[in-house]
Amino acid sequence: MNALLPLHFLPKLTNVQKKQLVTEYLYSATPETQNLENQILKKIQDPAAWDLAQSLAHREQRFAQQEGYDIVLLTTPNYPSYLKEIPDPPMALFGRGQWPQSKIPLAVVGTRKPTHYGRTAAQNLAATLSEYPINIVSGLALGIDAAIHQSSVDSGAATTAFLAGGMGHFTPRQNLRIAQAIIDGGGGYFTEQPFAQHPEKHTFPVRNRLIAGASLATVVLEAARKSGALITANQAFHYGREVFVLPGALNMPMSAGPLALLEDEMARVIVDMERFPARFYPLWRKNDGQLDLSRELEGQILQLFPHGRRVKSAQIRDRLKVSNASVFKGLRTLMELDFIEQIGQDTYCRKTVN
Repeated sequence: MNALLPLHFLPKLTNVQKKQLVTEYLYSATPETQNLENQILKKIQDPAAWDLAQSLAHREQRFAQQEGYDIVLLTTPNYPSYLKEIPDPPMALFGRGQWPQSKIPLAVVGTRKPTHYGRTAAQNLAATLSEYPINIVSGLALGIDAAIHQSSVDSGAATTAFLAGGMGHFTPRQNLRIAQAIIDGGGGYFTEQPFAQHPEKHTFPVRNRLIAGASLATVVLEAARKSGALITANQAFHYGREVFVLPGALNMPMSAGPLALLEDEMARVIVDMERFPARFYPLWRKNDGQLDLSRELEGQILQLFPHGRRVKSAQIRDRLKVSNASVFKGLRTLMELDFIEQIGQDTYCRKTVN
């Protein structure tokens, strides 16, 4: 058994510690001479806890075989690539369908009680983004989540979801039809919770961090000031990802959340659906389809990469005096253009001279 699966079930280490352990192992000069399991045992110094974690991992494997869902490990190619970048990713995901790695993931979240304005915005956003290689990510909950998933399916856009409970407790049951349509459309739904875990109050914020972490940016359509959507937006902001909001009237309860994010200078406003794709992802510019590296932030970042030089993201942020979100998006764009590559944790280098 791959050591990552029992590591996922090991409570003695946080996800941050687990990632640090795995990263050190993966980027070691001679990883083939090491044994990750030995490294874990050395770290926790508790063989009984490791034995229990292995037992839980074997049980999850049996459930997966019986119920027909997949186990996706952190180091496998089909694990969401942006989720690997956050400090506390799960070591494993359980799910059905697939994560469309070739498409750019954008989280869209909101209230369970949307207005007509919010539902229409979800439909228009999905229809606009469907012209691009997009993966619209949400939580398969009632309200905005269901609306954006359904609108994505109707528009032909790929969409994926993260659940708050285990694969044995899909909720809400009325969204099972949408879940199947998501899979039929080339997406999937995933969770980090074990098969028998019910969705509970504490598992929803855990799920929300996956939505934020797996996406390049997060859009909040409608939300109350205290809501799961704002938890997702706050998590995205602290991960250094961009946040966008749909503006609304001051007297509307479901506009309170987006307006609070604007007031706290944590988000940018969407004022034109047609122009939003290029704001979210600069390569999606309809005028010429090209990114002008002489004028954009990506060009400034690239100048910090003489051929062969290794650069950390923090160095770029400090040198250019820009936000974490801008640096992350700029690096991702340059990687998509094949100018740079990631060679270590938060470390990048130039691939080409041109």
